[in-house]
Order: sequence, then structure tokens, then C-alpha cells
Amino acid sequence: MRRGICFGVGLFFLFSASLCLAAPNMEDGLWEITTTVDMPGMGSKSFTHTSCLTKEKAVPQTAESGCTIKDVKTQGNTVTWTVVCKEGMSTSTGKVTYTGSAMDGVVETTVKAGGQTMTMKSTIKGKRIGPCK
Repeated sequence: MRRGICFGVGLFFLFSASLCLAAPNMEDGLWEITTTVDMPGMGSKSFTHTSCLTKEKAVPQTAESGCTIKDVKTQGNTVTWTVVCKEGMSTSTGKVTYTGSAMDGVVETTVKAGGQTMTMKSTIKGKRIGPCK
């Protein structure tokens, strides 16, 4: 019985340690994020916004309504996710790697409209600019 309790406590501490190690190497705070979108036949366009990011909420987001973030996974310093918007009208998969106060990543978005499908690729670059407001 005592051996079982010790084994259970040991597993608990190993599991807890793995949860702590699952967070990426990033500094919580306000981040300035520049996204450059490459649209087929239309060139590229960049826009910059700020977002409060934490180790628990490390997916860079815009204020799009009707979108759901799914399948968020952290492996080392890399966070991956999927976003589904407006009943399947668009789907995005993203991946960003943090290095303390900086990030680099990519997002691929597929948009379905009028019986047509278009895929856009975006690059993400970000830096921490201070504490969240």
C-alpha cells in the first residue's frame, strides 16, 4: 500500500513538472505583432496590431468575431493551432516559435466563398513591448 502511494505521488510530480515544461520560452506581456499576408494574384499586405500574450494564451489573435481556436499544442518553444471561422467559411493553421521577447511564425488560411477556394500564406513577426494594459 505504501509503495502504491509513493508511486502515485511520484507520478503526480512528474506530471506537474511536464506541465511546467510545456510552456514556451516567452515573456508574458503586450506584444506588437506584424502579419504579412501573401494573396495569390494580389501581392502582399502587412498590418500591425498589439495583443496581450501569456504562456497560457500564446496564440497571436486578431479581433475576428465568429472564429474558434482549436487544437492548440505546445512543443518546446513552438505553439501550433487551428482557427475555424464562420461555419467553415475559412480555416487557418498556424505555428509560431518564441525566443523570449520575440516570435516568428506562419499561418496558412483557406477561404471558401462563391464556390471558390483560395489559400493565403502569412508570416508573423512579433516582439514584446511592455506589460499588458
